[in-house]
Parts: sequence; structure tokens; C-alpha cells
Amino acid sequence: MNKVILIAHGNLAKEMKNSAEMIFGELSFIESISFLKEEGLETIENKIIEKIDENSNYLIFCDLFCGTPYNASCSIALTRLDRNIEVVSGMSLPLVLEIASQINNMSINKISEYLKIASKEVVQYFDKKKIYDEEDF
Repeated sequence: MNKVILIAHGNLAKEMKNSAEMIFGELSFIESISFLKEEGLETIENKIIEKIDENSNYLIFCDLFCGTPYNASCSIALTRLDRNIEVVSGMSLPLVLEIASQINNMSINKISEYLKIASKEVVQYFDKKKIYDEEDF
């Protein structure tokens, strides 16, 4: 079974899950972990270990590359080489929704690869010039 752990500074991960559930409904395969300012690396590692069961594959999706949640997640992935644990940073609501839509269609490894591709489409901007150019036709 594929599962996802969202982990971020403050309550971002919890609220990211809540926002995704507004769109998809209940997402029982997603867990969230909050990293609070009074916590450290060891605390976050323990929180991650508490969420991991022995029968599932995990995608741990973190907010910041090389932040404490990311470093703790990588530490867990490295010490549990017998488990299929992928760690990805760059959490955003569009990417969490991509995970939710693909979780049953791909392996955890493929989803992490897919996120690298999908992330290039996430940031968009409103280009007024394009609108004006399209009206000329």
C-alpha cells in the first residue's frame, strides 16, 4: 500500500492536507506532521517513525529542501533501506493534488519522478499581453 507523509514547518502540512481534502474528500492515505519551533531533528525523526507502518511504501513530501523536516526524512530513509521510502521537497497544494490523483496508479518511486516533471507546470503567471494578442484573432 502507498502512503504519504506531509511534513513542514509550522502547521503547513496539516493545512495542506485539509485543503486537499476540500477538493478530493477524505485522503486517509495521507498523514501530516507539524514541525514546531521548539522541536529539533530528533523530535521530527520520532514523529516520522511513529507514522510508518511495516506494510506500506512511503512518499515523504517536505516543504523545504535541506530544512529540518527534509533532513529528518532523509535520515529515516537512509536508516530504513529495507523499506521503500522516497523523500521529496517543494510541497505545494497543486503537487499534493497530483499525488492524490496518482497514488493508486503508480509506485512511490514513479510518483516521486512524476512530481519532478509536474512541478515545472505548477508555477504560472498571468500574462496580460497574451490575452491582448489572442483578442486580435
